[in-house]
Amino acid sequence: MDTANLSQASHRINNYDSYFNKSAKRRRPAILRGLQKYIGTDLLYLAGGLPNSETFPITAAQLQLRDGRTVAIDENEMKVALQYGSSSGSLKMREWLTELQRRLHDPPTVPPLGVSPSANSDMITICTNGCTEGISRILGSVLEEGDSLLVEESTYPTVMNMIEPLGCKPVTIKNDADGLIPSDLSNILSSWNEAVSGPWPKLLYCVPVGGNPTGANLTLKRKKEVYALARKYDLLIIEDDPYYMLQFTRPLTPSLLSLDVDGRVLRCDSLSKLMSAGARIGYVSGPKQFLETILHWKDSDPGSCNSLAQTIIWKVLQSMGHDGYIEHGRDVANVYYEKSKRVSRTAEKHLKGLAEWSDPVAGMFLWMKLLGVEDSRPICQKLIQKGAVVVQGHIFCPASVKSSYIRVSYSYASEEDLDKAFSWLAEILKEQPTQ
Repeated sequence: MDTANLSQASHRINNYDSYFNKSAKRRRPAILRGLQKYIGTDLLYLAGGLPNSETFPITAAQLQLRDGRTVAIDENEMKVALQYGSSSGSLKMREWLTELQRRLHDPPTVPPLGVSPSANSDMITICTNGCTEGISRILGSVLEEGDSLLVEESTYPTVMNMIEPLGCKPVTIKNDADGLIPSDLSNILSSWNEAVSGPWPKLLYCVPVGGNPTGANLTLKRKKEVYALARKYDLLIIEDDPYYMLQFTRPLTPSLLSLDVDGRVLRCDSLSKLMSAGARIGYVSGPKQFLETILHWKDSDPGSCNSLAQTIIWKVLQSMGHDGYIEHGRDVANVYYEKSKRVSRTAEKHLKGLAEWSDPVAGMFLWMKLLGVEDSRPICQKLIQKGAVVVQGHIFCPASVKSSYIRVSYSYASEEDLDKAFSWLAEILKEQPTQ
């Protein structure tokens, strides 16, 4: 497939109604939420059900950073932080994140600096309660009962938990050490038969960097091929990329968002891996019309982002600046790189000849195939009895009830713990009857 001129021909999507399910099409802006735009203006705002912030016991805060600096949240900032916030996230946070996307990805659909998004496919960024909420809202806005979701054959299992109640099924695409295999995606789409397989798929879901569970990176060549297929077959892409900054080499591999000339990529990012998992701050960047429809949904249920958490994290981000944050990402990636070498070294010590694996190139997971094992579940149960827990592979493989793989997380494990766990695993595997 020729992708050389991909960025030169734009077929911007003008309207996203054909992708939305019935529920999404019925959603309307929440009137009460809409009145929040008047907060902070010269108008006397008597419309909100806001508690009086003078009754809150917290008035200010000071944060101690790991590098020894302190960051203060003054009384005025704290009053805002302790109140209900916008479903889309605070304006200052969204502006900061949009500029980050511009620096990291230079998305073709983002308006120039100082120009507000106006076209339906113009990129905007909204905040979510972690990356997972963004994925859930996208799936819940597109999929109808009986629909299919295109996923990798080894993928993030929570997505399967999301689509099952919707009455949807996964269609798996083969992957390897370089990520999703575009030729297999092409074969699936070119031979799709609605009479047999159901309605034409509208969404492709992938974790392109530090794949969960595989630890693989989708190469730039393959990203171009995947995007070209999405254009050819009119797919939207969920680019679930919380590990993007945790690539072990620089420069960072360009994202699918950086290739998106049409407005068909919905990129889900997270601050959990670099700033705070407990703050639960994710963000989605994508087409204006699509994300505004998600905001109508967030407005009508408990979808507001945590204002206090946003204020704390934004104050730290502000003190770092965009360059400092990017540098912090490189430092964190170096930490995980050293940990990845440790886990590979320990696996080589105990499991050579008993298991196979590829060294991770990003993220925090080692995806390991147990040799001579058809189903890793009994092995994992025996390992628990010895004193260690890993994840059995079948939960990451939608098309299979059995898997010979396991996923090992090395993000917080000490070398001593890895040594114990892998020695126990080796003992169990050596006790297995030969097949």
